[in-house]
Amino acid sequence: MKNSRLSILLLAIFAFALTSCSTCVDCGDCPEGITLTDANGADATSVEICEDDADSKEEYDDAIAIIEALGCECK
Repeated sequence: MKNSRLSILLLAIFAFALTSCSTCVDCGDCPEGITLTDANGADATSVEICEDDADSKEEYDDAIAIIEALGCECK
């Protein structure tokens, strides 16, 4: 009985950990004349973009593609 409760608890913790993880990239190293803007609206040399901040995976991918098209690097 204790083993099954422990297994269920571990499974719940593992499931929570999987759903709370977010894929994030740091974008920067832009060419001269290109300025990124952070979440506060201030100019920044690099910004972190997380998948959880976007409405969809497609929107997240599009945001990264636009920044990279400007010549910046996202890692």
